[in-house]
Amino acid sequence: MNLSEKQTRFDELCAGSALGDLTPQEEIELSALAAELDTAPDENLEWLATAAEVAAVQAGSSEAMPAAFAKRLEDWAIKTAPPPPSNVLEPDVSQWRAIVRSPITGWAAAAAVLIFSLLFSQRDEVAQKSQALSPGQAESRLRAQATDLIERDFTGLGPYEGAAGSVIWSDARQEGYMILEGIPANDRQTAQYQLWIVDPSRDEAPVDGGVFDIPAGGSRVVVPITAKLQVTQPQAFLITLEQPGGVVKSKREIEVALAAG
Repeated sequence: MNLSEKQTRFDELCAGSALGDLTPQEEIELSALAAELDTAPDENLEWLATAAEVAAVQAGSSEAMPAAFAKRLEDWAIKTAPPPPSNVLEPDVSQWRAIVRSPITGWAAAAAVLIFSLLFSQRDEVAQKSQALSPGQAESRLRAQATDLIERDFTGLGPYEGAAGSVIWSDARQEGYMILEGIPANDRQTAQYQLWIVDPSRDEAPVDGGVFDIPAGGSRVVVPITAKLQVTQPQAFLITLEQPGGVVKSKREIEVALAAG
């Protein structure tokens, strides 16, 4: 599984753990993923599932969910469920309303809806915090948190011999940054810089690491890497100058800088 698939699987297992329906094998899998992703299930999920279970017991097996408790859960769900990322399904609030007003047989589904709403909320909060960081702050955070960080120094090529800097990358997080100096500013209407990541374990063709600009002023620039495919064993990072918007496959006519292990 790639990092995104592992995170999705972790979320599913967290929800299952909160509902108490994981097998022993799934409990082991959850622990292993938690260690690999350097995270832990949120205690709020356990609280939510427990609260629903207690209220269900109090209501009796043949009665509908207590109206006051249903209203409180509905208000909570509507308040905390944010717009999800574009690649996941959005919790259906109309479905939620129907569930909380249904007999006790709908409790498990209601708890699941709430749990996944909370997961979406947590994921959105993390994304917002990440987006709020400047590239320099994000670089410092990666250096402090990644346990598999690799770092390579850039060497200027040809007419760009004054180019310098370094690149850091974490396979586990699929996150990295270039710290660049001495690269001339570009006119993005004419040309843009593009990063290529050489990963022989994946493919002979390098992975597109994203298109970027160098502003005027000649100061140190931190550029986030936006790898279009998963990278597992990067051996080199090459910067080229390409047409605006970048290219799918570089002819490497203008090579700017190389960082190789």
